[in-house]
Amino acid sequence: MTEGTIKTSKYEIIAIFREELRKRTEIEIFFNNTSIITQLTRVDFAEFHIQTHRKIPSGHKIRFLLHSDSGKIEFNAALTKHDNSGVDKGIRYAFFIA
Repeated sequence: MTEGTIKTSKYEIIAIFREELRKRTEIEIFFNNTSIITQLTRVDFAEFHIQTHRKIPSGHKIRFLLHSDSGKIEFNAALTKHDNSGVDKGIRYAFFIA
């Protein structure tokens, strides 16, 4: 049987994200019947950021899976912005923390 806990406190969610950023946890991103694996690059009060060479479509929620030592953390988030300026290093994306 699978157990889980639902987190609704934004502060608690941000704390989890910051801990996973510190541990350089892999994050899997699912969209358009495909997935990519990358890492968090930054977490602030309103957003978390990733970087990848793959284009992520905007306009709808994206499903995420953090592969944490404490278990899998699944959630959805909406793309808020992206930056192509450093394309050689990958496209930087920001997602809103609900």
